[in-house]
Amino acid sequence: MKPLIEIRNLEVRKNGTQICAVAQLDVQPGERMAVIGPNGSGKTTLLRVMGSLEQQYTGQCRLQVAKRQCVYVHQAPYLLRGSVLFNATYGLAAHQISRHQRQEAAHRWLARLGIDHLAHRPCHGLSGGEKRRLALVRALAIGPQLLLLDEPFADLDPDGIQTVCEALEEACSTTIVVASPAPLPDRLGARLFSLG
Repeated sequence: MKPLIEIRNLEVRKNGTQICAVAQLDVQPGERMAVIGPNGSGKTTLLRVMGSLEQQYTGQCRLQVAKRQCVYVHQAPYLLRGSVLFNATYGLAAHQISRHQRQEAAHRWLARLGIDHLAHRPCHGLSGGEKRRLALVRALAIGPQLLLLDEPFADLDPDGIQTVCEALEEACSTTIVVASPAPLPDRLGARLFSLG
């Protein structure tokens, strides 16, 4: 089976300083992987290369997935002005999914992540954990082949972490998670790839 992601001799340098280096990494379709390492080891940079957000590198990063089938959820998720439901359906609207299907998918994932009761609330009043879950809803609703998550467990209590892990189990996406140097939830069931 051909890897979904193939990385060879990757190096990212900024102002002459190496900020990320990976000799070889293959990620298989449907695999769940956690990138771990100390602060400053290049975890987010690696994720940005995979998501085609970082273009200044040497080496190779080949993705066997269309750009529209790759979703990157930032460490500090950006939400649009408007309601929780508007944000949850935004990505689906960009994919030209019908209004009925958008609403259905959004409500299903909002409920799965425990925030459906917030559907008609404005986003600006959400807590950090609620914002993080909403950003994940927006990503999962699209059903991407590749899901790139930067610190998805930050701001979440143990119940929230459990809920997110269960939602990721249901998603069929290849999932790459960046995690700080802290114990990862056992339920995540991810292969570990260490930097630094």
